[in-house]
Amino acid sequence: MMMETLLLLFLLKHASGTSGIRTVKKISVQKQQTIAIPCLYDQKYINYTKYMGYGSFWLFSGSVSHSRLSIVDNQREHFFTVTLREAEVSDSGSYWCAVTLSGNDDGTRLYLEVTEAEAGLRVSSQNVSGYEGGNITIRCYGASQWCTIRGSCVGRDGGTIERTTVSDDGDALNVTIWQLQKEDRGWYYCSNKDSQMPVYVTVMDAQELIQFTNNSSNTPPAHTDSWFLWLLILGAMLPIIVCGAVMLIKAKNKRKQRGGSSNVYEGMNNQQLPKGTVKNNEVVCENLYEIMNGINKQNNQDILKSNEVACEDLYETMTGNKQNIQTATDNKSIYACMVRKEKV
Repeated sequence: MMMETLLLLFLLKHASGTSGIRTVKKISVQKQQTIAIPCLYDQKYINYTKYMGYGSFWLFSGSVSHSRLSIVDNQREHFFTVTLREAEVSDSGSYWCAVTLSGNDDGTRLYLEVTEAEAGLRVSSQNVSGYEGGNITIRCYGASQWCTIRGSCVGRDGGTIERTTVSDDGDALNVTIWQLQKEDRGWYYCSNKDSQMPVYVTVMDAQELIQFTNNSSNTPPAHTDSWFLWLLILGAMLPIIVCGAVMLIKAKNKRKQRGGSSNVYEGMNNQQLPKGTVKNNEVVCENLYEIMNGINKQNNQDILKSNEVACEDLYETMTGNKQNIQTATDNKSIYACMVRKEKV
């Protein structure tokens, strides 16, 4: 009599949907793949032990415990996740998301199908990350709908979810969530009306995204907007780029300074002394002496001899215009130089 009463109470409770636990109805996964199963619970179950039961009937089900199965309880968001690694065909069957209570435990049923071939309903990843204000896109292969874990759906047959659009490219159902907000964080699932594939969406603000990128040893989330990641990379490289540009400018200026000094000397060596008055030639002679004096400061003997060289060069240059020099000159030193050369 007691057993019949308990069975009746259980049937009434679960038939009326009053269970404090929710999950998907059926999940398909290929052999040797990993599958994550979400089990959402009411806040009143936060401090109770959670477990995964196995068996077609709740009253006769037992707790599953083996090395390939693990349970993580997220009390802040009120769900626990059951993860089965390296799934085997023998793992197929009915399971229960369950909570241990002081009286009768509470639980809800799901069916797990492990197939040899690729599952008809699948996603590239069950975890998708985005940042607040950005967009994310999920590809659901073999799906016709995208739903929240609480039951709101959008898909080929209609339906709406705020800031969510879907498109079918013939290969997959592309789901895009626009302008992500913190409340978008949580569990969703792709559906083909026969089974469901859960997907968890993480929404981070900009600071959380930077910390995630720096601390994670894995590749940053593939579904995060690529332009934002490029901004982070360029921001980190900007000091290096500026430093390199400054060094190049300094090096270029130094080359110009060295080249300028050489050109002055070479230009003066190749300069033609102008014809005209003696005063102009005197200035040229004096400039020639000063430049040669500045270039050869370290050799005083050579500096003294340079006056004679300059005078001889001046004479040779001006020989063709000697008459103008004699009539226009008022500088005794240059004229004496010219006379001395005539005597020789």
